[in-house]
Amino acid sequence: MNTKLIESLAEMILSLSEEERHFLDTKIKASASSTVSQSIQPELLDLENRLKNFESQYQMSSDEFYQRFRTGELGDEIDFFEWSVFYEMWKTAQK
Repeated sequence: MNTKLIESLAEMILSLSEEERHFLDTKIKASASSTVSQSIQPELLDLENRLKNFESQYQMSSDEFYQRFRTGELGDEIDFFEWSVFYEMWKTAQK
């Protein structure tokens, strides 16, 4: 660890005005968000492909499926449980 560099950075940050600190904080959060977004992109694409496969197989959108599955209209096939899990994961990732 480069202690001198860290100390210098800390001094610089402490000398910033409130507005400058806010700007720096915004930049750091944007950078972190971008890194997280890039790291989940392959997983998100995989989920979308899985959903498309189910949609093609059962000829309905994932939204329609999920509503019908949650009301018990479709039964309890293992495919439906998998589809619902993938759909919930995909919805969570969208947030």
